[in-house]
Amino acid sequence: MPTFDAPALPSPLAIRECMRPRFDGDLEQLHDWLNGLKSAGVRQAGPGLMLTLENLRRAEISPSRRLSVLSTLKAPLLKTCASLPKPKHTGGAHLPTASGVTLEQRLYRLMFVNLHQSLRQIDQSSAALSERLQRKREWAIRNLFRFANRQIRYAARWNTPLPAQTWSDLHRLHLELMNPRTHPGGLPGSTDSSMLWMDPELEYKQLLLFGLAAQLNAAIIRREDFLDGLEGWAAQTLLTDPQRMMGRIKLFVIEIDSDKPPCQESGALNRIFRGWILQAPYPFIHQIEDEEDEGIESSPLDFGDFAPLSRPDSYETAGNRYLW
Repeated sequence: MPTFDAPALPSPLAIRECMRPRFDGDLEQLHDWLNGLKSAGVRQAGPGLMLTLENLRRAEISPSRRLSVLSTLKAPLLKTCASLPKPKHTGGAHLPTASGVTLEQRLYRLMFVNLHQSLRQIDQSSAALSERLQRKREWAIRNLFRFANRQIRYAARWNTPLPAQTWSDLHRLHLELMNPRTHPGGLPGSTDSSMLWMDPELEYKQLLLFGLAAQLNAAIIRREDFLDGLEGWAAQTLLTDPQRMMGRIKLFVIEIDSDKPPCQESGALNRIFRGWILQAPYPFIHQIEDEEDEGIESSPLDFGDFAPLSRPDSYETAGNRYLW
């Protein structure tokens, strides 16, 4: 029988203690709270961080302050996630949790939601961005894709369902970033203040290809050579207007309002929808089909590190990152 070695939940009193940090004061107070949470162990750190991120989502604070808090919480959160138990299985059958989503997935989701909320606050402001706020905006975009990457790979690795709206929020994020009216500061890398260039469209396409591969051939996503090739294939991938592809068959459809990765259309395309057609390069499709046809069994890949899709994060200098 499959088992899941989840530790017992902390007491209500301990949970109340975890809800105390404030976000409008000196960040040193948040550091002190994190030190106390660290000494309490992972049993309390996970729920404590989850409640803190939920409170942060509801807090009425500036996007700059929200991003400063998220930057402070990021390293402790990743350390905590690395220590959380993973779903165990026997005989190839994975055990779903009671709600279908693990604590680690909830933490990734809350980080994504808070980052996206901050980005929207910045982009909806009519004021010109300062150089500091522009850097924070770029940091938010990089980390949005990194936490989406962690979320999607975790679900594929452990065969768990994704939190609701994971894909639909990712599709909307791409749409927002590609619309110049929604980001007066410009795309990352477009200003002199940019410390590290990052192509959001390339990051998005890599996640689309990974999600497509996970559906077509789950074994191949465990191969390091396949994962290493995603960036190159993404650079060759096109996102095409559906109206230009009407009548064609075997198309991979991305619907913005659908909470799904790219899906293959059954039959010829004869409908209009809000989204794109994903045109993946032939070598990508060929490798998936070849391995599927040959029945090659891939060796397991350790997803614990979840390497970034692109390059290190330069915003997290020693002065900006709290080391857990």
